[in-house]
Amino acid sequence: MKRYFIIAGDPSGDSHGALLIREILKIEPQSRFYGIGGSAMLAEGFDSIIPQSSVSVVGFWEVLKKYSFFKNLLNRCQAILRNDKPDAFIPIDYPGFNIRMAKYAKSINIPVIYYIAPQLWAWGKDRAKQLVGNVDKLLTVFPFETEFFARFSINTDFVGHPLLDNPDFENISQLEREDKLAFFPGSREQEVVKHLNLFTKILQETGIQNEFPISVAKAKNVPNTVYDSFASHFQNINFEYDSANLLRTAKAGFIKTGTSNLEACLAELPFAMYYKTSFLSYIIAKKLVNLEHISIVNILTKRNTIREFVQNDIEPKTVAKHLRQLMTDDVKRKVMIEEFREIRQYLGGPGASHRAAKIISEFR
Repeated sequence: MKRYFIIAGDPSGDSHGALLIREILKIEPQSRFYGIGGSAMLAEGFDSIIPQSSVSVVGFWEVLKKYSFFKNLLNRCQAILRNDKPDAFIPIDYPGFNIRMAKYAKSINIPVIYYIAPQLWAWGKDRAKQLVGNVDKLLTVFPFETEFFARFSINTDFVGHPLLDNPDFENISQLEREDKLAFFPGSREQEVVKHLNLFTKILQETGIQNEFPISVAKAKNVPNTVYDSFASHFQNINFEYDSANLLRTAKAGFIKTGTSNLEACLAELPFAMYYKTSFLSYIIAKKLVNLEHISIVNILTKRNTIREFVQNDIEPKTVAKHLRQLMTDDVKRKVMIEEFREIRQYLGGPGASHRAAKIISEFR
């Protein structure tokens, strides 16, 4: 029986990890999976040493405030590797923690197969060098990443993006869209609170909720009281737990940066992106990240396919004006959707989770 130690520190990693576990079990039915993961991985039989929600933190400053917690957790995870000697360590994205874990795993001769390569191309060459000698195999989900990591002589395979394995993003062109505007505040309580405050300001200053029905994506792990506080300010605000269905049925969206941008792209939902974090985290990110664009959609198309509203540039009236256009301007919508389809073609077909599972199970 093979044993795999996996660390997926955020909700998107949890989703990708669950698909990976499911595919590995088809090849190796007796395998055991443990480490850090969320509800989707738990549903596949994964054993998590702590709740994923305790490590799912956004922002440099926010992580720094939990330094002691993460230091203790790092020591605990390293002790598990040292004592259990699993057949492989599989980090899933989450670079700040996982790169340290990968380095330690290699130092005690545990194979490291990094799934969902961390987006180190956004940080520059110096950060990417941290992987050199610390991973045995790097599995990438974007075609351009293979060329980037090859410069550092890292053993890299492009497996495709696991979102393309999701049936929610099939037969999209046949869908009937409802006349509603979707807001996506995220899946972590910390960011949901902050983003609902932002939505409150936008709605109060513009009244756009009186022009279009508003649906807000609701995360199951966030207390209802957080959403109740937001809803108390407005009438006729709808909440939906099924974010994939909301992506498929809404007419336009206002979506935080992250994996949800690519999900909206695959769902062919015209949207605007926003990025709002603490002042200190923003200053640090601005100094460290070297990218013209923030959204993965614009990074892939290398142009302003979608509008990015960042930090202090999130002006309510400007946001509302743009969202009105996305709801009503058929030409703008058509152009955006065509560029989304180009991205889908670029990413290739489904099967990423199976390809990754095959590489992992055959690794010696």
